[in-house]
Formats: sequence, structure tokens, C-alpha cells
Amino acid sequence: MAQTDRSFVGEGIVYARVYQSQSALLDIGNCDTFNLGFTTNRTTLPNFRGGGGNRNVRERVTDVTATIGMYDITPTNLARVVRGSIQDVEVTPITDEALICEGIEGELIPFAKLPNTGETVTIKTAADPAVTLEAGTDYQLVAHGIIVKNAAKFSAAGVTASYTPLPASVVQMLTEGQVELEIYIAGLNDAQSGEPFNIRARRMKFGLITELPVLGTEYLRLQAPAELLADDLVTDPGISKFCEMTLANKVA
Repeated sequence: MAQTDRSFVGEGIVYARVYQSQSALLDIGNCDTFNLGFTTNRTTLPNFRGGGGNRNVRERVTDVTATIGMYDITPTNLARVVRGSIQDVEVTPITDEALICEGIEGELIPFAKLPNTGETVTIKTAADPAVTLEAGTDYQLVAHGIIVKNAAKFSAAGVTASYTPLPASVVQMLTEGQVELEIYIAGLNDAQSGEPFNIRARRMKFGLITELPVLGTEYLRLQAPAELLADDLVTDPGISKFCEMTLANKVA
């Protein structure tokens, strides 16, 4: 019988939900890698009967790990890898938000929330609330707040800002513990005309990323380490507590 080509080039969509939840499996976005890793502790029994070598060997699995490369920097994805919590920004208009400044030309005065620059923004001096500053002359409105143009109109007393925030999510980093997820990869084997395959990681805990390259010239990629933990809810013999992979059989 001739050998059938079974080469493999995987691509697909990674779905996730909180472990042991009934939540929907949701697409986490564009991922270029999902790598499984296995580490063992190897113990040998030397052969003392002559001839050298080993009489027996035992390998115990110590770690089952994974690495995911994510290009969609959503609040949820970011929070998972920086142990963060997510706070949704309300779009209720803000009135007279107090902002400190030194009053130097070119100084950025950021608002507490990102302003919707398509809505009305009003800047007043804190020293005299009756004085309204003029956009384009006294200050420049930018996506993060205002930049001082006419320093004479500003003082150390600061200013107040009235504006409508943009819809946004704030990720507060290093405020939460590690999250445990169930992962499902709906994959296609590009080397076999898109044959389907899947990966089920039953209980996976994200680790902390080593760096977050915010500024750069390349697309930001979150390379997230993870650990696959034993799922004690799996009790059937022959069924992995860690992970399984389903491969479609070649159709003649």
C-alpha cells in the first residue's frame, strides 16, 4: 500500500470561556500560534549486570504548557495576560472636571477619561469659573485632552473640563489572580485542503506576559504563556485530563 501524505499546516480560530462555566465559547481573535509543550522528569536505573546502559527508565510528566500568540488586543485578552480587571467607562457627560496644570505652552492636560471630540468640550479657568477658554486660540483639543497654546490664560490653579467620554474599557493591571479557561480550537489543516481538526484544552491557566511592547513599528503581539492543569472532573478511563486533539480521517 502506498504511503498517503498526512502533512500538517494548522490554522484556525481559538475560542475560550471560563473553566467550569456555562458561558458561551467566544472567539478570542487573530492568533498566529498555539504551541503545546511537555516537560518530564527522567529517572534511570543503570544496568549493573554488565554491558552498560540502563535496565529501566521512568519518565514522569511534570509540566504541560502552552503558548498563544494573539494579535487582537481586546480588553479581555489584555486582562487575561496582565492579571487585570476591566472597568467600563460610562458615557454620561462630565461637568467641571478639575484638572491640574502648570500653564506652560505645549503642556498636555489629559482628561480623566478619553473625550469624545465630536461632542461639545468646554474648558474654564479654575481661578475664575466665569472665564471660558477658546479652542484653537487658548488651547488645542486632542484625543486625550487639551494642549496649552496661550500660556497667559492658564495658571497653577488649573482648569475645569466639561465633556462627554468616549465608550472605552480600562484595564487595571496586576489587580486580579490568574484566570482558568477552557480552550477550544476550531482548526483547519491547510496542507490537506482544509481538513477540520480540533483541540480541546480542558483547564488552562494563563501566566503573566514578560513584556508589553506598547510602542513599536510592528503589530503588537501578545505572547501569552499558559499551563494546562489536570481536570479532575474527567474520570472516564482513557480520556485525558489535560488536552485532546481530533483529526479527520483521510477520505479515499
